[in-house]
Amino acid sequence: MARVKVPSYARKTAGQGLRERVFNKAGLTRTEAKKLGITSGVSRAHQLLKSKTISEEDAKRIAAFYDRFKNCKTPRCETAIKLWGGRRFGRKMAKRF
Repeated sequence: MARVKVPSYARKTAGQGLRERVFNKAGLTRTEAKKLGITSGVSRAHQLLKSKTISEEDAKRIAAFYDRFKNCKTPRCETAIKLWGGRRFGRKMAKRF
């Protein structure tokens, strides 16, 4: 399986999202996401911060997340998108996959 490089801007944006999430009440914790059967934005942000590469499957999930929320402009949505690497990274993954 191919690996996708995580650019530094995506790491930086994910870190911003983690700092902002308390104020904007955005992003689900692992426990909250598990109850809904989805992936947590908080765990995705930690993954982007710690890893230099992600799996192709994870990149596809980022693309799908971005496609779902790309038109949402509320502060809560913006923070959630940041947790997933930001708009720039989301667009890049959406074009790729």
